[in-house]
This record gives sequence, structure tokens and C-alpha cells, in this order.
Amino acid sequence: MLNLKSKLLAVSTALLCAGAAFAQDSGPLIDLLVKKGIVNDQEAEELRADLVKDFAANTSAGKLNLGSAITEFKISGDIRMRYEYNSQAPEIAAGGYTVANETSRQRLRFRLNGDLALQKGWTAGFALETGQSSDSANQTFTNMADDYGIYLARAYVGWQPNSNWAFVLGKQKNIMYTTDLRWDADINPQGLSEIYKHFIGSKDTFEVRSMQHFMQDRTEANNTGPARRDAFLFENQAVYTHWFAPNNLSSVVIAAGYNAYNQSTVLATDGILNSAAFVGPLRAQDYATFAGEVNFANVNGAGTAFKVYWDSSYNLTAGTRAYRVYGLNSAKFSDGSTAWLAGIGYASGTGKVQGDYSARLDYRRVGITATDPNINDSDWGFSKDNEKGFELTLLYNVTDFSTLGLKYFDTSIIQKGMTFSLGNLDHSQELLLDLVVKF
Repeated sequence: MLNLKSKLLAVSTALLCAGAAFAQDSGPLIDLLVKKGIVNDQEAEELRADLVKDFAANTSAGKLNLGSAITEFKISGDIRMRYEYNSQAPEIAAGGYTVANETSRQRLRFRLNGDLALQKGWTAGFALETGQSSDSANQTFTNMADDYGIYLARAYVGWQPNSNWAFVLGKQKNIMYTTDLRWDADINPQGLSEIYKHFIGSKDTFEVRSMQHFMQDRTEANNTGPARRDAFLFENQAVYTHWFAPNNLSSVVIAAGYNAYNQSTVLATDGILNSAAFVGPLRAQDYATFAGEVNFANVNGAGTAFKVYWDSSYNLTAGTRAYRVYGLNSAKFSDGSTAWLAGIGYASGTGKVQGDYSARLDYRRVGITATDPNINDSDWGFSKDNEKGFELTLLYNVTDFSTLGLKYFDTSIIQKGMTFSLGNLDHSQELLLDLVVKF
């Protein structure tokens, strides 16, 4: 150990040489002490450690003052650079299309997350990002290099009284088990959510997940009639997870659910920014859902995995939605009540270490009334329904903290001749190339 005489001599010499600057950068001075033979290498390392501790404890610049209720504060985020090419060919009444609209652009996205663990099972958190629309934080390189705004993407408070129950209030991460067939991963629901988890055996679980999503608040004093009624989306889901063996990472997940709106309306004055949002009555959206996956671990050596996954949605009141809300002609078009997705995936690693990679390929078919255009994925078919096609996703870890990604989709129309805005793409495609750096 560095004895008192040596430490006093080293500190005294350093202070004489550098005065107050010693506290900010002691490295060169300690190296000089070693070179002059005043302290040896071991004593120098111990002195460095002691000075760092003293600086953090006694200097205001070395402190992060946190409330006594905070047990953990995690800061994270990512920066994404994207090249995007897409093509959309609108349908005409006679069938076919007249012109394909093409877009080629460079975009960026910035996100910053703060998550706090508090005492007695309480949590809180926030997220900031560079976009106001709920389904995208992308900003296009344009407007003569103008700056971009920062928006509040999440702000929530949670409480988990025990291992079985969890409650969250605010704008939060989506708790539902789903794919982008129904929910865009960029959307953070706002409202109240509850999870009850029951443990079966050593690892299996059965969960009941519920969410009351506050879609739109009406300012009118007289809340009579759908156009003056607050809009709510209610979703409930049962999720069962089974592990093949206590020490086996292979598993199966099965999730069945139901979601629906109350009798309400989204108005043109509500200013919805999503890609293909529907403005009008929200009624006759009563979806029965069924999703899941089967994971096979270590199929090609340790750390590899193969997955089969699916998702589906069936609108129990599709006829009313198609003919009375969308105004489609029942003699020409079916109600398009069903949407389904089936896919496979392969991964080497967990996506957190340099050299990890993964690939996914799925095919889906989405009827005109089978999903909610206000929450479905904008990166497949531009959030439109009445489409069928595939999506390919590739991901490679360049470093532990950065990834290169490629996504490509190609779609075609299901019911031709439909010019209704939510189902009028004869065909579409999009290529996304992403560089993401996480911190």
C-alpha cells in the first residue's frame, strides 16, 4: 500500500507543480513522479484511484445529485441514419394504375430515453425524439439545413407491488404481444395499462394484459353523440409462454386477444399526423386477434436460433365498417374482414455483440377492414389495407453498439378497382437502409 509519507510527498510535489489544476488532470504529474523515482508504479496507480475518489466526493463537478427515492437511473438512446427508396402506384376505378410515385431520400432519427427505478416498486420514465407523428420520428434532410424539433415520446409512472402485478399510467411502451401487422413499433400508447402474471412451474407464465388507450379528448362541453365523445381504444390479451425444459432456451408463445373502440369519431381538426390515418367514425372496429411464435434454440451451434411466428386479426363487425363507415359498394367489394401474417427468422447471437446477425421473412394479407390504419405499421404498405405481400429484414452488428439494417417490402392490391384512400394501392415497394448507433 502507498504509505503516508510517500502519498504526502507525491501530493505536495504535484500541488507545488500544478496548484489547483492537479485536481483536473493528474496523469502527467503522476507520470513525472514515477519518472523521478519519487513513487513506484504500484503507488502511482493507488494514488490515481484515491484522487479520482476524492475528486468525485468533494468537487461539485464530480457529483450527480439524485433524489433519495431513486435506486437506479438509466440513460439510453440511439441515432439512426437512413436511406429510403419507395414507390407507390395508386389504383384507378377501372383497375390497374396510371403512374408510380417514387421517392428517394436521406433521413435521420434521434431518441433519448430516461428510465428510473424508485423505491417500493415504483418506476418512472421519459423519451424524447425528433418527430411529432406517433408512428415515425424520422426527419428528412431538407429545408436548407434547418434544425429539427424535439418531442416528448414517452412520460409515464409505473407501480409493481409484487411479482404478479404491474400498472403503468401515462404515455408508455406498448405492453401487447403483437407484430407490425397490427401495431407500429414506433407508437407509444397513452393511458393506463395493467399486467397480471401467474407463474407456472419453474419458468412458464400466463399473463393477462389490458390497456385503456386514450386516443382523443373532446373539448366540447356537451359530450352527446359520437362526434363529441372522447375516443378510447380498449385492448385485452391473454399470453401463455411455455419453455420446453428448465435448461432449454426453446419456447413457444401463444397470445389471444380482443380490442375495440368506443362509439366515437376522429375529426379533421384533430390534426393526426400518422402516415395513412383515418379521419371519421371509429365504430365497427371489433378485432379478435391471435399471435404467437415458436423458438428453437441452438439449432446451428450455441447462440443460434430459428423462429416461426404469426399474427392475425379478424374484424367481427367488418360489414358495418366497410359499407356504412367506408362507404364501399357491397356489390363490388367484400368486407375484407381478415388479416394474417406468417414468417420465419434466423439469428446468430442476441444482436448485442459485434458479428451478431439476424434475418426475417414474412408474408401477409390484410383485408380492407381487418386492421386499424391509425395504429398499424407505416413501414409496410404505407399503412394501407387491402394489400398482400412480403417483407424481408436483415440486421448485422458492426460493433457492440452499432448495427446495419436492410428492410424491403413488396405489396400488391387484393381487391382491384378500389379507389378508397385506405385501400387504393395497386402495388408498392420500399427499401430501407439503416445505420443505427446505440448508447
